[in-house]
Amino acid sequence: MTENNEPLIFYTSGSTGEPKVIKKSYEAVYKEALDMADCFNISKDTVIVSTVSPEHMFGATFMIMLPKVCGCFVEPERVFYPEDLKDYGKYIFITTPSFMEKLAKYNFTFKYPPLMIIAAGAKLQNDVYEYFEKMCPVTEIYGSTETGVMAYRKSSKDNLRFFDNVKYENGKIKSPYFDEPELPLCDGLEFLDDGFIVKGRNDRIVKIQEKRVSLNEIENILNKNELVEKSYCLEIGDKLCAAVVLKSRGCNILREKGKLELIKILKDYAKSEGFPVRCKRWRFLFDLPVNDRGKIDERRIREIFSTNLTYPNVITSSVKPDYAEFSLIFPHESNFFKGHFTNFPILPGVVQLFFVKEFIKDSFGIDFIPEKIKKIKFSSVIKPDVCVCLGLVKKENSVDFKFFDGDKIFSSGTFVL
Repeated sequence: MTENNEPLIFYTSGSTGEPKVIKKSYEAVYKEALDMADCFNISKDTVIVSTVSPEHMFGATFMIMLPKVCGCFVEPERVFYPEDLKDYGKYIFITTPSFMEKLAKYNFTFKYPPLMIIAAGAKLQNDVYEYFEKMCPVTEIYGSTETGVMAYRKSSKDNLRFFDNVKYENGKIKSPYFDEPELPLCDGLEFLDDGFIVKGRNDRIVKIQEKRVSLNEIENILNKNELVEKSYCLEIGDKLCAAVVLKSRGCNILREKGKLELIKILKDYAKSEGFPVRCKRWRFLFDLPVNDRGKIDERRIREIFSTNLTYPNVITSSVKPDYAEFSLIFPHESNFFKGHFTNFPILPGVVQLFFVKEFIKDSFGIDFIPEKIKKIKFSSVIKPDVCVCLGLVKKENSVDFKFFDGDKIFSSGTFVL
């Protein structure tokens, strides 16, 4: 970034469409950083530690512009795993709700707590918020690439409030943090006595068979169900699709009664709530993929739905920086069992390798084409409707895998990255 008249270039996340190029003046971005330093009392002796990239708006404000404003130090190494956090002394942790969610899931605690966590990129769920604010102050920021920061809350019990220099009127935002006189806000807001909440993007309305459908409303209904942890809906080829992460009880039903019965239970629930869910395609995932900005990665979800092979049912999952383990069931009605030893169906080796690659992608955030696969060994057959474990061990330039059940190993090998 330079302090000349050339605009600064940013790209939106593209979570609901193609990424857009956003140009901003240096003055607008500098003003934003100046106000953030004042709002959060960031001084020269503060260290900024981050999980986000400085190439994006959120990262640029706190990792590039703040040092220019107040002379603070930025840890040059981006944090990818909790093990990367060191004793920085007086530091502020810049991260995303998705990163915090993963830490909370595995009961992470700071060995060296920060002065404050500042999170942005998506909604910070209250249970995750409450988990972390027991350890240190947490501030959630609401904003966008186009507008910069807009609002914040400093407690899980609070609603959002606009920053002093940001004004909202009739669906438009006015702020010194961008160069236009005003910008339309694509999110729907609900104003309360003590602030406001974000209801979701107004542009997530799709037309299915001549009927307008709100993807946000479908997700809200699904997420209220006691079997569902979270969900994401989208339209593919004029069909509604739902990617769902289940709670443990939902996983038990998936294991005991199968995918079709679970879908029926979710649809019956939605109907009883007065909002029928007419999703034609479903994927039950161990987690919703996110990009490096903490936004749901719709491109990856579309890729998963475009896969012609039937996805296995994920019964349990545990994902750590260098190791992941899943309990999987490959249902007998899966399309890859058809015609493959009709009277004695077994899981084809090529299908095993395909799903190993898929789980590597989503476990470790690696989008790759394998250079080669070595040490492949198929020791025993995997039958349909049998629960097997998939273990992944990430190394510097490879990932070892094995399908197993206790001491019994069905297959193993190594993907070279």
